Amino acid sequence: MGAADWATVPDTAGVYVIFDKDEPIYVGMAGRDGKGSLRRRLRDHASGQVVNMFAQYLLFDRILDPNDLPRSPQEAGQRCRAYIRQNCIARVLPADDAAQARVVEARLRAEIAPALNGLNKRMLEASGPDLS
Repeated sequence: MGAADWATVPDTAGVYVIFDKDEPIYVGMAGRDGKGSLRRRLRDHASGQVVNMFAQYLLFDRILDPNDLPRSPQEAGQRCRAYIRQNCIARVLPADDAAQARVVEARLRAEIAPALNGLNKRMLEASGPDLS
């Protein structure tokens, strides 16, 4: 994913599955707002920027070693980018529009149950009761 030929990634709405080696770890969609595209969404993920939810999930679930924490957000981003380049690939399914992509995304998430989808919910549940 990190060394992708971006010209070959469709600039349309669609669904993608990100794999960590052979394991499907994340299913997402592009074009939810009618403006996004698979190319832009996957480039965003490949950037490893920790403001990106995929990169945050990847960082906390796969990369961080409690004995060797990054000293800055920049270092965390560098580790994410390196991990993505070495381990991750994406497969895409272009869609006619966002509505079609949403249906396919929901079906794939249910069928595959990727490790990083739902991680935020599991992290919140593990953090204790909601006191609001």
